[in-house]
Amino acid sequence: MPREAKLFESAKGSPARALFKLQGNIPPNWIARARRSRKSLEPDLVASMRKVRRLRKSRPKAHATIRAAQQDLKMLLRAWEVGYSKESFYNGLRALLELSRDGETRR
Repeated sequence: MPREAKLFESAKGSPARALFKLQGNIPPNWIARARRSRKSLEPDLVASMRKVRRLRKSRPKAHATIRAAQQDLKMLLRAWEVGYSKESFYNGLRALLELSRDGETRR
């Protein structure tokens, strides 16, 4: 079972806020997992985008079907956006930690 993103939620997605709450380090694996999570949604996202486009073109009067497909697409887009936000959050926090330790980042 995956862990909850408590640090991400308590800092409201801001690496600057999380810097003061963090006790420890951000392992590179956290960034990799966030990236894999986001990238795993992309095939479904592409299929949903194509489905909406195909329905609009081939069945323009099927309003209920198009609306349902758009809702599915919106749901996938929200999940993708959260994954992207988490990935950016962890990258930013790691960069801030590197700055505080070394005075420069390698990113």
